[in-house]
Amino acid sequence: MTSPTAQLPFGMVQWGPDTHIGEWYNYAYEDNKILGFSMTHLSGAGCRLFNDLPVLPWIGDIKTNPGVAAAYSLSFSHSKEDAHPGYYAVTTDNGIKAELTAALRSGMARFTFPAGATRTLLLEAGSGATADMSSAKSDISSIELSGNTASGKLIGGHFCNSGPAYTLYYTMQFSEPFASTGGWDADVHPGAVSATGHKAGAWVTFAASERPVLMKVGLSFVSIENARANLTADVAEAPGKGFDAEFDGLLHAAKQIWSEALGKIEITGGTADQRSIFYTGVFHMLLSPNVFNDSNGQYIDFDGKTRQLKPGEEQYTNFSDWDTAHNVMQFQSMLFPRQSSQMMQSLVRDAEQNGMFPRWAYANGASWVMSGDAPAVLLADAYAFGARDFDTKTALKYMVQAATVPENWWHGGRERLDLEEYLSKGYVSLLDHKYPSMYAASASLNFNNADFAVSRMAESLGDHADAQLLLKHAQYWRNLFDKDSGLIRPREQDGSFVAGWDPEHYLPRFDRLSALGFEEGSAYQYTYMLPFNYAGLIQALGGRESAIPKFDKFFEKVVGWNTTNFTTTNEPDFGEQYVYDWLGQPWKTQAVISRELDTFTTKPDGLAGNDDLGATSGLYVFDSLGFYPVIPGVGGFALGAPLFPKAHITFGDGRTFDMERHGKGIYVQRVTLNGQSYFSTWLPLERLSKNHNVMVFWMGEEPNRQWGAGAQDAPPSFDVQP
Repeated sequence: MTSPTAQLPFGMVQWGPDTHIGEWYNYAYEDNKILGFSMTHLSGAGCRLFNDLPVLPWIGDIKTNPGVAAAYSLSFSHSKEDAHPGYYAVTTDNGIKAELTAALRSGMARFTFPAGATRTLLLEAGSGATADMSSAKSDISSIELSGNTASGKLIGGHFCNSGPAYTLYYTMQFSEPFASTGGWDADVHPGAVSATGHKAGAWVTFAASERPVLMKVGLSFVSIENARANLTADVAEAPGKGFDAEFDGLLHAAKQIWSEALGKIEITGGTADQRSIFYTGVFHMLLSPNVFNDSNGQYIDFDGKTRQLKPGEEQYTNFSDWDTAHNVMQFQSMLFPRQSSQMMQSLVRDAEQNGMFPRWAYANGASWVMSGDAPAVLLADAYAFGARDFDTKTALKYMVQAATVPENWWHGGRERLDLEEYLSKGYVSLLDHKYPSMYAASASLNFNNADFAVSRMAESLGDHADAQLLLKHAQYWRNLFDKDSGLIRPREQDGSFVAGWDPEHYLPRFDRLSALGFEEGSAYQYTYMLPFNYAGLIQALGGRESAIPKFDKFFEKVVGWNTTNFTTTNEPDFGEQYVYDWLGQPWKTQAVISRELDTFTTKPDGLAGNDDLGATSGLYVFDSLGFYPVIPGVGGFALGAPLFPKAHITFGDGRTFDMERHGKGIYVQRVTLNGQSYFSTWLPLERLSKNHNVMVFWMGEEPNRQWGAGAQDAPPSFDVQP
């Protein structure tokens, strides 16, 4: 699920409609009522979060408490919606037109009411995504009204039932003064000019007029004063022009910014649907992480302290690291190295202040959800793909520390859970079959991938000793490899393999999504999540001749949950479709990708799974371009087959890369790079060193079983023999 919000790339404000509460998604296409237009969103995360400060235009009196879930709503039809980057609009069934646009830390709305209608806005300060959770019962919101302004603060958080909460401050300015006001806490208070309490809020009514009501909103996680300063910095005052001109100016600026960002890749050809899916995917990949500091350089840290950045520095948050380490970070680092470097420096600051990197950070908290050490992979990916303007020495220090020294608990979590056991045994055991040990095997595999990624960054920075040590640790997957089944198999605390082993039927099972030992996946999906050493895995499977039938069966399906097959619905499988490049049969990768791309559509359910802040979209974007960043922490791509006749890519340093496709069919016949024949199925990033680079694929309707089939043509594998 994603949300049609108005925002800028990596912006603090994501202003859009909410049609659903109480679930991990806030906008569902099958819904036909809007509950409010809230100002903060995550795109397709697996747990609910944000949806702060909903505003709902209303016609009529306020008689019941708006703080009660879904007490007020507006019916609408999707035929009356209009959404494009930087803008959202809808005309509801009762004739109210809502228009939204955004700047970096602020936004504007324009509400046009039917002639003669009462013009009221509900300012639902406390009605965020998690406000009804039991852990949020003590979260307090407040709002104060004066003249034509409103300001206050709210508390949100509790992502995936985690403890951390954040405080969000806001200020609002309206295009005309209030004619009447009211507020609510546990009760409704007509005439009130302030309100404080759990899910408290206020309403403002304007004098009868046919003019639209416009509002400007500034946000800050530090203070109301900073929210005002952010609003002033973003929405420049236009004397004599008024709110309408400011709205139009802000919208024009947003369109320009998005046009430049999306224009980093220029697609030629393909169908209208294919182009729409592609650019929607690129859009999704540029929504997060999000700027967290204010225009004056201040931000709030994990301990609630106000920090001051130096001029030119930015602090980012909302790192869906377990997901975005598969493709989003690499994409952002290639095309937007300045912003990506600031994102990585943000993680370095967090580590310096707290002694470790936060796992799945949001606002100024760490949720610690998902196993492994994904922040380390993010940093290594960013470095490998061109974002290097951050303190790499300090980053590596904490990356190595997290991989080799068990940490104290901090804010309810640790960067690497069960590291002691991993270092002593070479795996994490099931222990008591409860959280978090029920994901032990996948935690081990995630540690292996993180160890490898850190080893590559260490090697590049000259730390050869740690590089060799962590490359050795990355091969610990062999300690869980069951030769009888040819799969990674969880071990009990005593070292024995788990009993009741029936991986074909997802047994033993932990929950509806997870086989015991594997987070949101199966033994098959995680066994093949070893892209840094596919050669070693293929050898463990008995060599190419034995491994190929296993992978052929694995790729019989390409979508679905609770499956032992490959699936586009969740991240552990992302990149595994390229394993045939290592097996000397790249034409099978090309065939799988063609089927996989067909699972994406322009329909409301066009994504097979939730987007996880751009990761699922990233699967389509890279696969349709013809290459994928398969190996964590290594700057290069496994080759597939391009979907479009031409893609013109502009890297952040100004270099360009054209991917061209000639001929019909899904199978690669031959390839050239900068005019020279190219036989390898691996493209190192350093091979694109010219100012202008061109790779051409000649396609056919039958496989070419010679191109890319030699052992020397396979992508690299990295191993340390036991």
